[in-house]
Amino acid sequence: MPMGFFARALLRLTVACGFLAPALAASTAHAGGMDPTPERLVLQPTINGQRAPAGYCQAVAANPALAPAGMAPDQVSCSPDNVAFKNLVSELGFALAPSTMRSARTTGFGGFVLSLDASYTHINADGVSKGSDGSLTQYWHAGTQGSTAADGTYSAQNNSPDSLIGVYTLKARKGLPFGFELDGALGYVSNTSLWTIGADLRWAILEGFRTGPMGYFPDIAVGTGVRTMTGSSKMYLTTVGIDVAASKPITLADESIITPYLGYQQLFIFGNSAVLDATPSVNALQTCGYKGLLPTGAPNCSNTVTSGTNSYANDGDFNNNITFNAVRIQRNRMFFGATYRYELLYLGAQFLFDVTSPSAIDSDLNSTRQWTMSLEAGVFF
Repeated sequence: MPMGFFARALLRLTVACGFLAPALAASTAHAGGMDPTPERLVLQPTINGQRAPAGYCQAVAANPALAPAGMAPDQVSCSPDNVAFKNLVSELGFALAPSTMRSARTTGFGGFVLSLDASYTHINADGVSKGSDGSLTQYWHAGTQGSTAADGTYSAQNNSPDSLIGVYTLKARKGLPFGFELDGALGYVSNTSLWTIGADLRWAILEGFRTGPMGYFPDIAVGTGVRTMTGSSKMYLTTVGIDVAASKPITLADESIITPYLGYQQLFIFGNSAVLDATPSVNALQTCGYKGLLPTGAPNCSNTVTSGTNSYANDGDFNNNITFNAVRIQRNRMFFGATYRYELLYLGAQFLFDVTSPSAIDSDLNSTRQWTMSLEAGVFF
């Protein structure tokens, strides 16, 4: 074989390793700092018409004697901050959604592309949501794990959440008959224990015309993609994208091809939470002195707490198990980019952004628009 073949193979391997290295470094050096902690997104109880200070419901769970006179501990429990959770899901979903990083032209029936994609999405790291009670919450600060202390425990909040979320994805694309193409994707989310898995399907309505009147038209394709998040037992996140794209290949020196493209994507974000313990440091069974269930289904507690002149069963922490409202959000996104092919070498770059402000679609959402920058390197067979 000619020496040029081995040189090109070495170049491809170097490029691929360069894309893979950041993912491996991130998982080693910063594991878990941006992991979701939705159980921290809580609203404090209202006492005598006044909202209790931050941390009050958690403090009462740990020490029921702090409950106001005449009130049982279960009357001052934590409740879910659904607006903060919605903002967290919306911005995280934007980052994990299908990237649409491809031209409208398919690989062809015999074509196959194996590549690594590095995508970086801007999030509102210091963004603030307004709860149903008027309280303000920095949802990325409260809703992600944060740094680890010397004893291995995590801080009460993330004091410096990342402003960019990196997703490193291994993708395989295969051309099918009749202008269809199928993609598979497996991605790692940097600074977390999260992974994404999904697939894309698209159909090139118009492609491959080079001569005659049709040769002046761009390639046009429609597609759909889905990504689902794994690695967290606290929340579930799935994104579905429907897109349309147009592109036109440009041949350079009869050996390489650059293909600029642009398109639009309608993104649907589906988020749900598991049943979460808003006071994970408190053992409800131990605090209660649990003896089983009463005929009514309520816990039978041997421990009591006195508040004012009344005595109550110390079962308040059972009310600190919360579930967030299901999140269903749409985002309107546009994208443009270009791919480059030289023999087997395949490269790509793309910029994707919100067309409309998220708050214009849902008034609960932060108004700041998001964007994603993506780079790709691989081989085209």
